[in-house]
Amino acid sequence: MAITLKSKKNKKRWYYSFLLLVILLTAAGVVLYRCPPSLQDIGRIIQSAVGKISPLSAGKTPAEIVLRGTVYDRKFNELAITYRLFSLSVNPEEVSDQRKVAEALAPYTSEKPESIEKRLKSSPRYLELAGNLDEKQSAQVNALQLKGVYCKAVEPRFYPGHTAASHVLGFMGDGVGLAGVEGKYNTVLQGGTFRQNNILDIDFQGKESLGGASTDIILTLDLDVQKQLENRFREYLAAQGAERGMGLVIEPGSGRILALVNQPSFNPNYFWKANESNRVNRIYNHVLDKELIRPILARAAAIEREGVNGTGLLPETVAAPDYGFTSGMLDTFENQIQLYGSVFGNWESGPNDPEQPGAAPSVTGVQVGVTLASLVNGGWRITPYVVDSIYDHATAKRYCRSNEATNKSHVLDPALSVKIRRELFAKWVMEQENVIVFTADRLKLLKENAFSKYSIQELFVGLAPAKQPKFLLLMAIEQDHLNPMPSEKSLKKTALEGLGKDLLARFVKEPPLEVTPEKPPKRNSENLRQFFISKQLNFHEAPGKAKEQVALMPLVKGMSLRKGLQQLKPYKMKVRISGSGRIVAQYPLPGQPLAGVEECILTLDSK
Repeated sequence: MAITLKSKKNKKRWYYSFLLLVILLTAAGVVLYRCPPSLQDIGRIIQSAVGKISPLSAGKTPAEIVLRGTVYDRKFNELAITYRLFSLSVNPEEVSDQRKVAEALAPYTSEKPESIEKRLKSSPRYLELAGNLDEKQSAQVNALQLKGVYCKAVEPRFYPGHTAASHVLGFMGDGVGLAGVEGKYNTVLQGGTFRQNNILDIDFQGKESLGGASTDIILTLDLDVQKQLENRFREYLAAQGAERGMGLVIEPGSGRILALVNQPSFNPNYFWKANESNRVNRIYNHVLDKELIRPILARAAAIEREGVNGTGLLPETVAAPDYGFTSGMLDTFENQIQLYGSVFGNWESGPNDPEQPGAAPSVTGVQVGVTLASLVNGGWRITPYVVDSIYDHATAKRYCRSNEATNKSHVLDPALSVKIRRELFAKWVMEQENVIVFTADRLKLLKENAFSKYSIQELFVGLAPAKQPKFLLLMAIEQDHLNPMPSEKSLKKTALEGLGKDLLARFVKEPPLEVTPEKPPKRNSENLRQFFISKQLNFHEAPGKAKEQVALMPLVKGMSLRKGLQQLKPYKMKVRISGSGRIVAQYPLPGQPLAGVEECILTLDSK
């Protein structure tokens, strides 16, 4: 009898416990549904959990994870690529025979066994011996089954072109895109499902989402054109003693950006070594003097005033200055052709500093390029773009740019625009070279407090071929001088013009782009080799030099700002701080050499 009552009570208690558990789970589900955590919070929770998991000893490696997508140029040349490699580290406290471990691991490092053994005896914490083992080497280390030896998968991002197109590509830190294409399309590149609103310009062909595996991005850039412009432009600046400039190559009829150059530039592989000013995309953010293109605007306005059946413009020798247009009348024409219109939306977010109320309208290099392109392409103002398509590995299919994605508007009457295209650049056509060349320079005296300085801007605009331009090349240079140098001005213009004509001639001779394959090619083994070489040059001493102790970046992530600054004080670096709270990201990353590094970046978050 007693046993039966006790059994009934236990069953009743179990029933109530189960019911209470169901109620609690239901309530938790309702709360999560009504107040879903942000992706950022989920990411922090996951990172926190992962950080608490101790590494496993060398053994079977986990299944290969999805790598970050590759960024290609329009010919499928690799611009940004992620490799799956392994770091080799040792916990000295777990090693019983240090000599044996040192001899076994020496072939996978650049050190001798004696050096490794000495480091194991003197180091109280995990010691990284190598950072770039491939899968074969990792498997060999795992097969040794050495206690305290660990192979951890790492995914370094590599930019094979180094400075080439760096302002378009942007850069990464802690596995997250921070600028340029890397930043704007981080959700697409990082792997996993994404939707149309993550990359609006691409036609998903009726699918709600893509990205079950890795996804690559194909740009409109042409690496050959990019390198030619960048190398020649950098040489020209050095020869002229100038440091600041910009260059742009676009297709006037489509808006595709084939090359984009900013000087000074930076290497996204080591972006933290560059000053903040070097990372500014000058052609989208730096102001050019509108007076540089005033002759073109006045001539275009005069042709439009005459209309389709006009008799033709008078020669400049007898025509009124600016063909009789006042500044106010030119302003009206500039607004009509949307000189100051937006050119953002595809990958570049816009100027760093908003325009001040009441300030005179400013114009950037890319706005000048778009405006001049509209005067030769039938009056269409086309917002330039760099993202052409994506390749989704999950569906093994390439998804191209949507026809509605390109922002186009007619700023000139279609019939009149044909006349403008024929007559506008007539005085600047060089028939022998089959190009249109326009050059200008502008000297301004700027006052800053009690001081004055000169600002000299030079502009080159070229179009080729002359009758139906397929390439528009824009280059602009800015210099500051205490005194103008009129005797050298004509020489500089001639040199800049010669450079522009030579580049355009090369671009026109390039064979037309054949239909690119639907699927990206195999990974470029030469780029992988260059990656290993760059790491060796960065981390190891040159032969013949005395071995010096190179300071390494300490770990400050997770610390308070005060404690982090105390850790960084001995290295005498400039510290740039973003946000408030505790340190959640740092650049350079922990363990990276500080040779030549003068600045570090700390990102703080109160959450």
